[in-house]
Amino acid sequence: MSKESKDVRKTSLEILSKLGITMKEGKTLGIYGLSMVGKSVLSAIISRDWVGDNGTVVIFGTESHYADEDYRNLISKFLPKSNYINYCHSIEDVYKYMNIVRRKTFEGRVALILDSLSFIAIRETAEWNLKGVTEPRVIAARVVPVLYTVAATFKSLVIEKHGVGIMVMHAGTMAGTSKFRGITEYRPSMAGRVAHSLDYLMLMESEGPTLEAPRKLTLVMSRLNPLDEGKVVKVKFVGNMIEEVKE
Repeated sequence: MSKESKDVRKTSLEILSKLGITMKEGKTLGIYGLSMVGKSVLSAIISRDWVGDNGTVVIFGTESHYADEDYRNLISKFLPKSNYINYCHSIEDVYKYMNIVRRKTFEGRVALILDSLSFIAIRETAEWNLKGVTEPRVIAARVVPVLYTVAATFKSLVIEKHGVGIMVMHAGTMAGTSKFRGITEYRPSMAGRVAHSLDYLMLMESEGPTLEAPRKLTLVMSRLNPLDEGKVVKVKFVGNMIEEVKE
């Protein structure tokens, strides 16, 4: 095979490295963006690339579609054979499955995905509304500590398992206005509330309504190298991979 004809496709980890994101053991990446932009698929691909053929990916899915077998099969197509997709209907379920994972021994590398963390906030907000609490500041005063605790527990589990972690969040959940860090149009205020548990925070956007449309990845926050903040990479989904889109 000639040098010119070799496959130059990069792994998701190599693409992330262009943003200054180096996924290492014990590190956590937050991905946020609007619905249907491909956050869950991207998370699965990143995790699969990191764990390799012999590793394990564990998903804590809080949205109801994780209870649907067709959706679970869809996500499994992007994962290694060894994976656990846990539907977490409540915060108690999230902690339960985290504790099960904490007790379990895995062969090879392990990647953990908490998807979608923002849905926990939605459910908690709805619960307080049902109790007659409608003042946003009062609700936030009750919901935010829950997010802190879940995020901190997740980060702790990632470190204990010598793995990497990905938190998936919706851009609009409990969001404010204006730009975040002067970089993005969406202010991920909910993501900001769990940033203490993240090493990186990345915004994912789509440049069109179709699956074939390019996606834009923007590094919003990096604890490891703040100088990389604001970097942008364009990608597209190709089969069960992502590819960089050259300008």
